Amino acid sequence: MNFGGGNASGDALIFFILSLVIAWLIIYTAVRAAVGHALDRTNPRLVAEATTTPDGVHFAVLNSGTAPAIDVAVRWFGTPADATLARTPLLGIDARFEWSVPAPSVPGETTSVRKMTLEWAPDSDPLGRRSMSCPVLVPSRLDAAG
Repeated sequence: MNFGGGNASGDALIFFILSLVIAWLIIYTAVRAAVGHALDRTNPRLVAEATTTPDGVHFAVLNSGTAPAIDVAVRWFGTPADATLARTPLLGIDARFEWSVPAPSVPGETTSVRKMTLEWAPDSDPLGRRSMSCPVLVPSRLDAAG
């Protein structure tokens, strides 16, 4: 093979580089076809956390996903839909939504894991609402506060 009068080692190097590029394109195309649909998805990913303070419990919901969440509502798992703890019209990408529940500390306080239900819409379509349950570590003072 002679690519313009060069020596054999130069021709071999060019052939090797072309072979690598073609192999990479074939592999990239196969992987993109296999998982490309998952890579192109834009979805919110909501995570809840609770922090105990002397005067109450501070809650936060973080959107670490690839799309904003619209009309986010938070309630305790198993409670009616109208018993929301907090609500925000929009939770952007890498945004935090925070609120506090006043509850003074109680003697012999313990912690337990409770579940929160997070509901949101991925877009402005109200029929496309989604929900998930998210565990949070909360103090027993919330049980005493009702």
